[in-house]
Amino acid sequence: MASDNIQSKWAQHQFEEPTKKLKTQEDVEIFKKSSTFQEYIIFVCEIQVSVKSKMISETKDNGKFQKVVQYLQELEGLLEKNPPIQQPMRFGNKAFKDWHADMIKSTDNFLAEYLPEPIKGAIVELRVYLQDSYGSNVRLDYGTGHEMAFAFFLLALKKLGLYDTSDLEVLCRCVFYKYINLMRKIQVTYMLEPAGSHGVWGLDDYHFLPFLFGSNELVNSQYVLDPSYIHKDDILKKYEKEYMYLHCIDFIKQQKKGPFFEHSPILNDISGAANWTKVAQGMVKMYQAEVLFKFPVVKHIFFGTILPFN
Repeated sequence: MASDNIQSKWAQHQFEEPTKKLKTQEDVEIFKKSSTFQEYIIFVCEIQVSVKSKMISETKDNGKFQKVVQYLQELEGLLEKNPPIQQPMRFGNKAFKDWHADMIKSTDNFLAEYLPEPIKGAIVELRVYLQDSYGSNVRLDYGTGHEMAFAFFLLALKKLGLYDTSDLEVLCRCVFYKYINLMRKIQVTYMLEPAGSHGVWGLDDYHFLPFLFGSNELVNSQYVLDPSYIHKDDILKKYEKEYMYLHCIDFIKQQKKGPFFEHSPILNDISGAANWTKVAQGMVKMYQAEVLFKFPVVKHIFFGTILPFN
């Protein structure tokens, strides 16, 4: 198998603990030209393509990511073990620190069990991405940089030969969407602060990629004919489990009070686009401009030997 060949190539590799390399805006310009940036944006676009014009229920789980899904389910179970505490501050419940400590133990156990023997050395790199995927246990916040850390973890698994491009649709629906649903529960349970939030000018307070992937699911949809349909509450309720973009909009409407155009002006503007193809294309450009090219976000990226800064 090709994946076995890839793994054997990594068997003698010297893995190193990833570190943050981007110290200035000039470093961001170097990052834009790096192989890791190219690999990452291609990876994101390939995932977007893999779910084009497909409802979530159309994806058949091939079982390849069962252990990753079980790990995410275990992290969800830790929410019950670490309920929020009574405190005067509304945001940043301190019980998140206890959840985070338990997450680190679960992550190390998961990686030790999940990785095949020839590439067990990669744990030193993968654990850094996973530990950074759920928010800061110091600032008690979460944002697109943490979301990116999880995407970096998934890309690293691909580079290590644990799955290939033909698995991306299942990866998106069974792993990434499971991660998003976990993060929604964590955000609500512990009232995490939005990290470096654009405030009302962001897509939502925490995420970008679910919109980027989800917009392409809606291309040629016979049920959600154009972007203006996000304002039809009956459509949202009927199809939010079939289309991630609608799920995100529904979540925002549950969490925020007041008119949609006031609390989510960017998404409101996007709802005026002619069709979903334009939205999906625009999301990729916006992700680069508002996330990947923004120093306050990418300064938190960790680079190792699987995903190097070169």
